[in-house]
Amino acid sequence: MMFTDPNQIAIIVLVLIVGLVLGLLLAPKGTKWRTRYEAERDAHAAFRQDADAKMRERDALTTNRDAYVRDLEKAKIDLTAANEKLAAENAELRARTV
Repeated sequence: MMFTDPNQIAIIVLVLIVGLVLGLLLAPKGTKWRTRYEAERDAHAAFRQDADAKMRERDALTTNRDAYVRDLEKAKIDLTAANEKLAAENAELRARTV
């Protein structure tokens, strides 16, 4: 066995703790990760704004299309009524002339 003496185990634990503390002190405080996180957050916010704008535009187009279809259906009903009226007048005129 390599570390059987309690003094050796204590020295290894002490060296590990000192290494951990030095590593934390010399670390760049997470600035690399913070900048990457902020860039990703900004990119996601821009994507969400773009997606929301496209969704609003598509909803507006759908609303306009629905209104256009309603207008066309109303015009079709009006034209059908006018056509029936003209057909009745035409039949009446034919009946008078014969």
